[in-house]
Amino acid sequence: MSRFTARLLAAGTALVLAGTALAQTSPQPEQTPGGQAPTSGSDGGGLILPGAISSGSSVAAPQQAPQQAPGPAMGPAAGPAAGPSAGPRQAPAAQAPVAGPAAPAGAPAASKVGTVTGNWQVGPQVYTDGSFKLCEAQASFDNGLALVFLALPVPQAEQQAKKLPPKIINLVIGVPGANMPPGQGPAVKLKLDGKLEQMRGSQIIQPNAIMTGFDPMDANFTKALLTANKLEVSSPNDTATFVLKGGTKAFKDLNACFDQAMAGKLQLPAPPPAIPPAFAQLLIDAGLKDAHPLPVDKMSPQERPGDFAWAVQKDVIGSLRSVGLKPEAGDLEKVMQNYLDSLSKGCQGTYTPTKGKLEKLLQIDMQTGSASCKTDKGEFYANLILYLTKDRQLFIISHEAPAASKAVADNAGNAIAGVLRKKANEPPPAQGAQQPGPAAGPRKQQ
Repeated sequence: MSRFTARLLAAGTALVLAGTALAQTSPQPEQTPGGQAPTSGSDGGGLILPGAISSGSSVAAPQQAPQQAPGPAMGPAAGPAAGPSAGPRQAPAAQAPVAGPAAPAGAPAASKVGTVTGNWQVGPQVYTDGSFKLCEAQASFDNGLALVFLALPVPQAEQQAKKLPPKIINLVIGVPGANMPPGQGPAVKLKLDGKLEQMRGSQIIQPNAIMTGFDPMDANFTKALLTANKLEVSSPNDTATFVLKGGTKAFKDLNACFDQAMAGKLQLPAPPPAIPPAFAQLLIDAGLKDAHPLPVDKMSPQERPGDFAWAVQKDVIGSLRSVGLKPEAGDLEKVMQNYLDSLSKGCQGTYTPTKGKLEKLLQIDMQTGSASCKTDKGEFYANLILYLTKDRQLFIISHEAPAASKAVADNAGNAIAGVLRKKANEPPPAQGAQQPGPAAGPRKQQ
């Protein structure tokens, strides 16, 4: 993926739909750079869809992955679980967050001091390509909250440049039912046994999960954490206190997990699918048998083309993203127009959009289109499919390519649209029945 294309993705993060907003599917903070997408054009130009979709004043509730996925569901996501009720697993950041301003309703809260219920769970997580990502230690507490300690590797280059240790420890606090707006969280104070303190920034990585990081340069705090009895997490408005019963063994196991994984001596779990099986089947049904998945979980948010991505031939990048859409956004035709308008802001040249007819199918509304950007560095193209389910889940499928591969992008997009038309015109299954399909197609109304 070109650097210019990546910059366009970053520039497209503010997609405003008149009077309302789309909520991005559980955002993933930046991770250790890993896999790269195939090159899509030169470094001098590109066109790519927004990596984050948000609005001004209101945000629709992020969609959770359903147990049975008749639509392009998110499938098994990768990352630490922030407690049993903390939503889908997400990938944590590989760098400790920078302290930032306080955010409303972004702080952990608890009615009493929390004590561990059950046992600490310790184990490794892997990327979709099977490589080691991190080790985690997690537990639920009787004050209704959950803690997840993450041991993450620091790339060698960063160790040398920033004089960081080989690993850092991040902390995710699960707050079931908090419904916090994802993004920058409040500054929080971490205190061990009422003595050692750190003031750190935080990030709301899910509506019910907030993440912070321990200062990797504070060796005394890190050492004390291993034997601490009590951890307090305070924000400007709330304080949550956790009695770390069993924590000493959990941290010992966490460190052993990390050390063994880095030494290649730890048996790692099977990786999650890079593309949900239902959507992978749609690609097969569309004749895209040679498409291969891209490990978007190893890309930074600025490089990530979608929630899931795949390559067709050498230089065509397909992607899927899913967002919840509020009623105020209007019908799909309005959404498509606003979306095309927003993409024009990322083109530093001649921008040409196209828009097909709105198709009202039995289970979904669907509209196809395209967008091209021509600059003095080249021309880049995106084939687009937007469809809206009855429960107002919007799916965006794109195939992006340099102008020379426009036909490949169109063939791929048109084939997927054809499968969706066929599946979406089949009667939906009866309420409560096993959901057979359409494969990665529309969901039934919630």
